[in-house]
Amino acid sequence: MKRIALTLIIALSLILTATAQEKEEKLRELEKMEQKTAGTIVIDTLIVIEQDTLIATEEDTLMAEEEEIIVDEEDATAGDTSRVRIGDIVTVEETDDETVIRIGHRGIRISEDENDTEVDFEKYPEEDYAEHPGRRFKGHLGGIEFGFNNYSPEKWNTSVDPADLSFNLNTSKSSNFNLLLPCVSMGFTRHFGLVATIGINWSNYRFDAGNSIRVNDEGIVETYMPSTGEVAKSKLSTTYAILPVMLEAQLPVSENKTINLGAGVIGAVKLGSHTKIVYTTEGKFKDKDDFNLNLLRWGATARVGFEMFQVYGTYYLSPMFKHEKGPELYPFEIGIALTFND
Repeated sequence: MKRIALTLIIALSLILTATAQEKEEKLRELEKMEQKTAGTIVIDTLIVIEQDTLIATEEDTLMAEEEEIIVDEEDATAGDTSRVRIGDIVTVEETDDETVIRIGHRGIRISEDENDTEVDFEKYPEEDYAEHPGRRFKGHLGGIEFGFNNYSPEKWNTSVDPADLSFNLNTSKSSNFNLLLPCVSMGFTRHFGLVATIGINWSNYRFDAGNSIRVNDEGIVETYMPSTGEVAKSKLSTTYAILPVMLEAQLPVSENKTINLGAGVIGAVKLGSHTKIVYTTEGKFKDKDDFNLNLLRWGATARVGFEMFQVYGTYYLSPMFKHEKGPELYPFEIGIALTFND
């Protein structure tokens, strides 16, 4: 950076010198013409005006060039700084001993010295982004969600195959609960942008026939009817870490009030699973296993709502169980959400 600034200063100096010499030669030619002419008042006046004009132009040029040099010198004295800007929202600025990453009105400052590295989370005032409408965009994604879940044997088909009727669920008692952190928002405009967050999904699949599932020696998930007493309820529970990423559009309906529309993708990583059987007279039985559930899954998600109240739906396009290790089922869920929007 310093080499570039020095090179520019030298180049500007050479240009100024050449320009000054050229204008001095013109002035000398004018003086010779004045001496050869029987100087009249009009000519003198014209010559004086021409000289003043040339001098003023030269001074203006010098002042303009000096101002440019001052700006370059200020940049140089600030140290070696690398800055990358993505739109009006994301800025990454790096110096010799500090890195600042700003996304909207939040940021991370990483400071380094010889002995330690310090990480600080910062929040910048709204006024700091008044000139950039996209920076005022706030998404509606993080919060708490409650809904009902089920699965289908084929994509976008909710009818369970007759061979898998034992996997039928009691939909009214098959529920899910999601807890999401406040989202990160990247606005392209004041009312349109990208939002993302992370969270935990807890899902209960309540079997309708009082049956349960297990893994046999061949690793195949099968259903069976518990033989110990009458079953009050039986379910499969799963826990996943989830990462939804969506595009959100906000439709203003009144001052500072919007209808929000969002759609995107969601990824998930399995954290745990178990089955639970509750008997009417002889207690309960709980079995922790992976049940050949896929470790990773992904799908499509969408939502619509007014301000912090949303209705959401998610459909996973990857099967619930591993290939040939269980029935081909695709889970989905629908429910309501109360979002955090600071």
